Amino acid sequence: MTIVQPIQIQVAQKVFEAWDKIGVHGRADKLLQSLNAFQSDEKKMAVWQIENAKASIAEKRVMPGPTGERNELSTQGRGPFLCISALEGRHAKIGLVGQVFAALIAGNPVITVGPIGQEIMDMISPFVPEGVVQNIAESAQDSLVDADHLAGVATLCDAAQAQQLSQRLAAKSGLICQLIEETDAEKLSVIAKPHYILRFVTERTVSNNTTAIGGNATLLELGSKSD
Repeated sequence: MTIVQPIQIQVAQKVFEAWDKIGVHGRADKLLQSLNAFQSDEKKMAVWQIENAKASIAEKRVMPGPTGERNELSTQGRGPFLCISALEGRHAKIGLVGQVFAALIAGNPVITVGPIGQEIMDMISPFVPEGVVQNIAESAQDSLVDADHLAGVATLCDAAQAQQLSQRLAAKSGLICQLIEETDAEKLSVIAKPHYILRFVTERTVSNNTTAIGGNATLLELGSKSD
């Protein structure tokens, strides 16, 4: 039986590759254009996530191997992310902005929820490709959480809610769905950490063996000689 994914997941999957391919700096250029619409504290949070991504994941890291090969480590987005908040208040909105910008700058399309999510989407969407940011009604949240091709859920909630959501995501079939929770609504201690961005990406390694051709040719020549 074919499982029909929610339309928001289908749209996010279509734009994911193109959004991810433009890289951190390309995404930063677009996201920075949206910041004038945000309030001061929200803007500071968004800038922090963008600048942290530039410092942490923008450049490939070259790692020489033991046999002379060249290994390049880079990151890429995971896929569609749902960004939600079960908490209320000024700090909760700042935290939600942080989640959305971290997910976007990492290369993921984002789906927000409800009126606050719509407000955030409306401020960003004029500056990014269509479908990179979407919004759903609160009544549709459960269907998105249960969708097979949802890559992750970033949420502001209390510890008990985080545990329940973790168990729910672990029981899903299909793609492993990453839970990124923030339970400190006042200090936003998780969202403000430099390694927070790493929760939204997956690593990719490309290995170039610069010695294999010559080495293998020598071994073949030696092997072809008779005693």
